[in-house]
Amino acid sequence: MNNKPMTVHEVATLSGITIRTLHYYDEIGLLKPTMLTDAKYRLYTEDDLSRLQEILFFREVGFALKEIKELLNSPYYNRSEVLKKQLAILEAQRERIDALVKLVKAEISGEQANSFSAFSHSKIVELQESFRAEILEKWGETHSFKEFEAAFSTKSKKIQNEEMERFLSMAQTIFEKLALYETQSPACKEVQQIVQAWRDYISEHFYSCNKEMLSYLGQLYISDERFSSYINRFGCGNLANFFNEAIKIYCTLSEG
Repeated sequence: MNNKPMTVHEVATLSGITIRTLHYYDEIGLLKPTMLTDAKYRLYTEDDLSRLQEILFFREVGFALKEIKELLNSPYYNRSEVLKKQLAILEAQRERIDALVKLVKAEISGEQANSFSAFSHSKIVELQESFRAEILEKWGETHSFKEFEAAFSTKSKKIQNEEMERFLSMAQTIFEKLALYETQSPACKEVQQIVQAWRDYISEHFYSCNKEMLSYLGQLYISDERFSSYINRFGCGNLANFFNEAIKIYCTLSEG
């Protein structure tokens, strides 16, 4: 990595993060570039890129952007300690990949290796959950996350931890995308596409999500504090209402 400050376009290319997302991180104070040119162009230093790496890893293990900001800004935040825990998760991921590679090689060589343990995410999920709980207990607020988990407590008993982990990851992705458009109309094309993606995901993985069910979910997101508290973590405090309005519009316009 060179010492020359990077433009937002260069950081987007390097990291795979969209320019819009980088602008949003700046707006909410999560990742403000250290330098600003006279023409108001953002310039990112190596320290900024290090912070971006930390943000991306926290997102990888399920933290909301507000929680990440709180953690990174905490006077008690210990980067070295966090990196060691992150390394343990990465090593578990590598072990899983190595086991899958070994299994594939055995199949190619003609060995009958009917093993399925290599496909399991259980160790990774266990480490991620432990990491989240410990970090939030030390430096963050766990209330809203616990409320959301409680809302799914019955469901989570019926499905594997890995499935729940994938669901929470998808929910995080959907709500963070939604937050990018919170200042725009809930009827805009991008927001309506997010609603469609959420409906498709629910239909594919849980139950048939027709317009009536989707409308009910939208109401649930604002009437049940456990859901609204969780969803609002990803926006400016009113994201659940925004999502409900977007769902209402979608259900009015949608044919099916």
